[in-house]
Amino acid sequence: MAQSTKELGIRHKQKRTSLFKKVIYGLCPNCASISIFKYYIKLLSKCPNCGYEINTHKIGDGAAWFSMLLTSILVAIGALILEVNFQPKLWVHVIIWFPIVITLSVFILRPFKALLICLSTEKTN
Repeated sequence: MAQSTKELGIRHKQKRTSLFKKVIYGLCPNCASISIFKYYIKLLSKCPNCGYEINTHKIGDGAAWFSMLLTSILVAIGALILEVNFQPKLWVHVIIWFPIVITLSVFILRPFKALLICLSTEKTN
């Protein structure tokens, strides 16, 4: 079956774009030309460029789980280092680590969501 030039161009571009670049910029896992996010973590239903259905991938809470796991590990290591070196009071830990936990969780969530979508796309193709 013959493929259109646009489909061949999209597949050629997809092979050139690395998974890292797709994840960091939130690019479409199929054509890698436009972001798949409508808002910070809200997904588009389909890619405006190639028409790829994005919401067919059910990633569930996987991105939130990995985000919380990485955040907990980093914060636990940081709190342990702070406690061993300086022995601050409990309220200092709360003042320092609460904003870091919230910020890290929010910033790490989007790349993990894009990663899981890209990996599920590669698995189905």
